[in-house]
Amino acid sequence: MATSLFEEFQPHSKEVWKNQAIKDLKGKDFEQTLIWQAEGDLRIEPFYSPEDLSSLPADLIQSAQKNTAIASWHNREKIIFSTEKETNQLILEAIEWGADSVIIDFEEKNITTINFKQLLHQIKLSEVYVFFKVQNQSLQLLETLASLIPYQMKGGVQDDYLATWMHTGELSKDSTTLLAHSIRKVQNHPQFKTLLVSGEVFHNAGANSVQEIAFTLANALEYIDQLTEAGLSLEEILHKLEFGLAIGTDYFIEIAKIRALRYLWQKVLSEGYAFDKANEFPAMITAYTSSYFDAALTPNTNMLRATTEAMSAIIGGADALVLHAYNSTFEQEEGFGKRIARNISTILKEESYLDKVNDASAGSYYIEHLTFELAQKALILLQKVAALGGSIAAFEQGFTQNAIAETHRHRQEATTSGKRILVGVNKFRFDEKPFVYEAKEEYSSSIPLLSAQRLSEVVESQA
Repeated sequence: MATSLFEEFQPHSKEVWKNQAIKDLKGKDFEQTLIWQAEGDLRIEPFYSPEDLSSLPADLIQSAQKNTAIASWHNREKIIFSTEKETNQLILEAIEWGADSVIIDFEEKNITTINFKQLLHQIKLSEVYVFFKVQNQSLQLLETLASLIPYQMKGGVQDDYLATWMHTGELSKDSTTLLAHSIRKVQNHPQFKTLLVSGEVFHNAGANSVQEIAFTLANALEYIDQLTEAGLSLEEILHKLEFGLAIGTDYFIEIAKIRALRYLWQKVLSEGYAFDKANEFPAMITAYTSSYFDAALTPNTNMLRATTEAMSAIIGGADALVLHAYNSTFEQEEGFGKRIARNISTILKEESYLDKVNDASAGSYYIEHLTFELAQKALILLQKVAALGGSIAAFEQGFTQNAIAETHRHRQEATTSGKRILVGVNKFRFDEKPFVYEAKEEYSSSIPLLSAQRLSEVVESQA
């Protein structure tokens, strides 16, 4: 009778493995040598085992993840509006060459001056997911679309006025009222979102993963409180809500970050709001590759960073993926860069088959443990924000900015000292083109704001 190869090996507990590791270290301290203290006060052990899952709510973590029969994600391309004709052409080209949906970013343009009939020529919003990114103009946009489109739309409006305020200092007094009207206006469009809660503003200012989760959720709770006061029900709000997260270069932590936000969101809804339908509203998450970790020195390395960021987003379970061009932070011409960005998502889908498994990281001892630890650390920080009076109050007191600034400062020090490696910036560098540092425009405000940063600038400015 044939015996299994594994029958020759006796199972060992984690304690046995640890004792063997201590023995092999020959006097070196186990904690100092093999335990990694990651950003956000995360304690990363050298190995994990089934024992590490026994104390975790693994079933709750996994049930909170993307709840669809399709493992795929939207390859979503962001297009900056220029003219109606040119932007329309870029949308059609993006869809033809692999994009499943698009974001039209109007930046600070007045959308009442835009000819939407020309902009959306040959684009049917019942077939193509189109997202419109505006600043405090969601209601005007929806009224314009309603006059042109008689059918149910797919896509949404992205008008995160809290993130805009934290970045620019500008906040309209009627923002909540306009957002409430916008949500009511599209209740009969089930696949059209109107409330974006984005963590990009925190990430790009230098926030670590714990901070990004906590501050993003704090903004979401702020929106819920304001909108329920404006007369909307929790269900009406949740139907129209989506999250945005920027994905950085810490591969496994970024996978766990998406999963931790979903788990913590379910926990907040069910326990904080006593909402018994929380499992019917899993967090919808669009992932954006990080501009914070982009480099202008040896810029082709940005393609490598974008690839690992995209894989983190996909394995973490993002519903949509937005990759910016590798050269978008320092060049006006992004044609080739956009093509590469679009193809990264396509290759990961068509050639790497990452769209074939739902929640690919479920059951991983390391990722499950990291997911729970991230959620626990983020919950503690979220409770601190709540104790200060919520997201707006914490920001007005400088709590949010100071915490993020401290993280960014530590990263800069680690980068300039060489303790933190940025490939192509402070190591393995090839100066393909000269870089000229330009100071960012500063906004005047009575409170500190969250300015977008790039970690490599501290080195590039010395080049």
